[in-house]
Amino acid sequence: MELSSTELALLRREVTATEQALAAARTTVDPMQTLTDLTTAIETLTATQHELVNVLLDRGASWSTIADALSTSNAAAQRRYPRRGGRSAGPSPSG
Repeated sequence: MELSSTELALLRREVTATEQALAAARTTVDPMQTLTDLTTAIETLTATQHELVNVLLDRGASWSTIADALSTSNAAAQRRYPRRGGRSAGPSPSG
């Protein structure tokens, strides 16, 4: 199962944003700024993880397979990652 070029670009942007937040957290001496940077990284990763769950479900993956990847039960995965509309990756091409 592969991501579309648009989905892959969005994933790469989100991973890069997370890496930048973690790098900032590693270099700051201000504990409040460290907390802010770590929170940004966690929120970005959580949103990315949720979106990937939705993409996998849209493409026919089962909750069982997704739960295994998340190291949790089917029921816990479904509670933690309820279905939602996708995020916008930017303007879509006219067709």
